[in-house]
Amino acid sequence: MKYFYSNAKGLNADIERHRKERDMLLQKISDLESSESEFKDGYLRAYKNFLFILEQSLANTVSQLGKNKS
Repeated sequence: MKYFYSNAKGLNADIERHRKERDMLLQKISDLESSESEFKDGYLRAYKNFLFILEQSLANTVSQLGKNKS
């Protein structure tokens, strides 16, 4: 998670980084689904797990929107 918060310039920047990373993961998943690699299933599970973790991180980031910092 530190990747998304290390050089943050606000929540919008975090959300944008999440979006770019999500697009990259979806592209890799799509490429793997159309490949004939013998390791395809393992790679797909790993990338889908990365995507799941990323989406949890994004949900956590979005939940911070509108919160009053005291």
